[in-house]
Order: sequence, then C-alpha cells, then structure tokens
Amino acid sequence: MPLLFSCLVGFGQKDPEAEAILKKVADKAKSYKTIQADFEYTIADQQKNTEEIYDGSVLLKGSMFKMSIDASITYCDGKTRWVYLKDNNEVNISNVVQSKDLEPEERFLNNPMSLFTLYQDGFKYVKTESETINNQMYSIIDLTPEDIKKPYFKIRCWVSESNDLFMMRYFQKDATHITFKFKKFIPNIKVIDADFIFDTKKYPDIEVIDLRE
Repeated sequence: MPLLFSCLVGFGQKDPEAEAILKKVADKAKSYKTIQADFEYTIADQQKNTEEIYDGSVLLKGSMFKMSIDASITYCDGKTRWVYLKDNNEVNISNVVQSKDLEPEERFLNNPMSLFTLYQDGFKYVKTESETINNQMYSIIDLTPEDIKKPYFKIRCWVSESNDLFMMRYFQKDATHITFKFKKFIPNIKVIDADFIFDTKKYPDIEVIDLRE
C-alpha cells in the first residue's frame, strides 16, 4: 500500500483492502455451525511493567456459548447468562445484554462471536503491514474507534492468509494492553443445546445469585 494512501486512510477513512480481509474473517466464522477454541488472555500494564496471563476455552454455537477463564465458567443459551465461580461454589444469573454501546471486551463476554464482526460498528480501519509469526504470515489491521471518548485508542488484529483471526490487542489510553490470542481452533464439532445451560442440580449447596430484573 503506498505510504500516502495509508496515511490518508488512517485519518478517518475505511481501507477497502482491510475491509475485504475483515469481511472474509467474519463470513468464515459465521459459516461454521459450531466452534471450539482455546485462547490466551493477557493484561499487560506498560507503565508498571506487569503482565497477567490467563488460559481460556470457548465453545460456540450461534449466540450460545460456554467459556472458561481462570476459575470461572460462563454458560449462555442466547438469552440467559450463568457465571459459575468455582472457588466460591456460586453462580450469578443475568440476562444477556445486546447493545452496540458495550465496550469490545464486554461484548466478547456477552457474545464471543462478536469478536469476528467487531469492525462493523463504530470503527475506522486500515491494513498497515504484514508480520511473520512462527513461520506464518499475518496481515495486521488497525481499528480505531470513531468515538474518541472510548477508553482505548486502537485495536490491532492479526489475520492469517487463510482468513482466520489469530490475535487481537486493545491499546488502552491508560497504557494497558489487553490481548486475545487463539491457540487452538476447531470448527463444526458436535454439541447439544444443553451444553450451554448451567444446571444447578449438579452442584450441591451452590449459592445462586439472580441478577435478572
């Protein structure tokens, strides 16, 4: 991409090349009936030079999902969300919030599939360069929020040549970097809808906190 065009795109435009790549990523993800993935979730404070790393896994079927991060497991049937805290033997029940006003991290926790379509609402984007990681070539696409009041100023995506999202990093204004990196990705595995519903009967003496209105 010519340098001048790249700079102009960065100042308020939507790069057609970046849009084409992001659309292929979204279309490919939506074409799967189900997805099972392992991921790494990292919070890095650039000022304090500290880093927290969590391993997670997610099972997806449309708007339904089951996600494990650290000592919590989230179940969602598309309407209701159960967050089970293993250490406390406690489950919090809430309604799923479907809103474009949610920050990307909150959208992910309410609907992980939104990670693949994030670019479609409230972002400008540009393909900046390519990078080789572990002998794999990735296109790097930067998303910048149209709303300058957002707590982050950029989201960087790494996309493989086969149009798979490999990694996404949020650059927060407080110098914190939040990174999602896929470590394993298996599409179209067999699941049943019951896999996405938390059954309190299986957990004796569990404390149930119902936050639904």
